[in-house]
Amino acid sequence: MYLEKNLYIEIMTKQILILALFLPISGTLFSQVSQGDIAMVQQYFGAEKTAILNEYMKFTPQQDSAFWNIYSTYEIERQALGEQRIKLTDEYMNTISDITQEQATKLVEKACELEINFKNLQRRYFHEMAKKIGPVKAAQFYQFETYMNNVVNLMIQDNIPFVGELEQKHADIIVKE
Repeated sequence: MYLEKNLYIEIMTKQILILALFLPISGTLFSQVSQGDIAMVQQYFGAEKTAILNEYMKFTPQQDSAFWNIYSTYEIERQALGEQRIKLTDEYMNTISDITQEQATKLVEKACELEINFKNLQRRYFHEMAKKIGPVKAAQFYQFETYMNNVVNLMIQDNIPFVGELEQKHADIIVKE
């Protein structure tokens, strides 16, 4: 099963809206993240994601009630990981201009741990959902959730500099002068 063209367009439109919401606070996010900013982004993203997910999954009435009970618990755990991702991005942005070898190692270790924790969360809830809504619907949710996580990761990557990028731009400016 794949996303229909109209649903794909709707998802992309909503992602742009999420990005539009995310970027104005990026100055705060990347200088000193606040719990209020995190909650605002997660609340907005969560409501939009739930609407898209509801349309995409097309549950039977029995699957619907079973899924949303499990999903609400899953979302609490996923949002905690999302908060860690935002804080990690904040930490990265606060150190990127003069990052040390130790800081780079620490950030990569934290990022890897975060990805592993997210995959473990997905695996655990896939099995729980498979028991209640069936493995096919649980796999459909897993695929959707992976897609959404990848989109968020790409949005973050598109809005932060790569390691060494700032130093290269600075070096280029000096050479031009």
